[in-house]
Amino acid sequence: MQVSTETKEGLNRVITVTVPAEDVKKAYAASFKKVAKNAKLDGFRKGHIPTAILESTFAQNIWSDAYDQLINDTIDAAITESKLHVVGRPNVSIPKASFNKDEDFVYTAAVEVMCEVELKPFEDLKLKQLKAEVTDADVDHMVETLREQQVKWQTEDGLAAEDGTTAKIDFLGRTDGKEFEGGKAKDFSLVIGKTQMIPGFTEQIKGHKAGDSFTISVKFPEEYHAKDLAGKDAEFDITVNAVQKAVLPEVDSDFVKIYGVKDGSVETFKADLRRNMERELARALRNEIRDRLFKALSEQYGEFDVPTPFVQLEIERLRRNMMQQMSYYGMKKLPEAFTKDDMYKDEASKDARLGVLLREIAAKAEIKEPSEASVNAELDLIAGAYEDPEQFKAELRKNKQQFANIQELAFERDLIDYVMSKAADGEEVASFDEIVNKRAAQH
Repeated sequence: MQVSTETKEGLNRVITVTVPAEDVKKAYAASFKKVAKNAKLDGFRKGHIPTAILESTFAQNIWSDAYDQLINDTIDAAITESKLHVVGRPNVSIPKASFNKDEDFVYTAAVEVMCEVELKPFEDLKLKQLKAEVTDADVDHMVETLREQQVKWQTEDGLAAEDGTTAKIDFLGRTDGKEFEGGKAKDFSLVIGKTQMIPGFTEQIKGHKAGDSFTISVKFPEEYHAKDLAGKDAEFDITVNAVQKAVLPEVDSDFVKIYGVKDGSVETFKADLRRNMERELARALRNEIRDRLFKALSEQYGEFDVPTPFVQLEIERLRRNMMQQMSYYGMKKLPEAFTKDDMYKDEASKDARLGVLLREIAAKAEIKEPSEASVNAELDLIAGAYEDPEQFKAELRKNKQQFANIQELAFERDLIDYVMSKAADGEEVASFDEIVNKRAAQH
């Protein structure tokens, strides 16, 4: 067998394989024997068809099977001999079939090879090691947030609408003197300072009390979602039915029992709350550092060719994620535009390049499997919220699929720690709100 390679554009290569005639004869004989045993032809008993008739009648079957067998027997050895790091399945073709037992058999295999990436100094990334902690003020702020979730609204006569109150209003909107669709409501609850309305709408409600009727003038934004209203002047007839003030619950035993504190202790409640916040902060910190590092690596290396199979895997992953997101809104099937590869290709290519970099980094760092410390750290993040964390962690280890996911996260954690140990250039101190709440708003 002779093997030669030809370099094409990018990562594409063509391997040409020449199989000697001696092997062609053997493959033909084996194929002929197989066909002869099973061939059926009117006028002849099965297995007793003359050779000449078999070769003329079933030539295509014999040669097709022989060539397939030759390719299957030689393709792996040919790839090995080429010394190419082939990715994905080769696309085999026969440029010119001779159908002659006394001639060599030549076929080609179009392949993609693994891209070669030379790692750059991690020190050039100059990333800040991100630090944050949960303070007493953060806990107090979270308590206030939970109190607001349990707010009760109390109507108060003579109360004027202002920030923090709720105005129960009727409104009727007009543009060009005519009512428009969606511009009418009865007893609408407008939380002053929180409910999003047309610019200028809420501001003109402030100061009014129950029983007031008046007309306000506003202008729809140019980028308003309803195109027939975008940029138009409008007026609204307003009637204030009631103004309510917020009544927040006291932080006492009754309040904390709502959040599962059975003994009604405020101290226990705050301690549990702090632990939950610390777990959430640890998760958010890790994800923020991860995102910053991956972005920096992508910018450091820029664009480079990656094998198509890698990109296709990322496309499928992104498409599955999109389907999961759509399912949250009750959609059982992706719209046609969301099924096409082109929609995901740019992001998939970027993710595929990052995957290549991470594999190279893992090889350099000799990280072949996650450390037990990182596995335990990932387990702690999940199990800490459960009543018996140790039992829950033991159950997770028994679940092959879930534990495999945890090991994958732990492996990534080890990679990030390895790079950051070299790339970190000083520290950046952030608050709980900056890391957790603002990050949640961005995503």
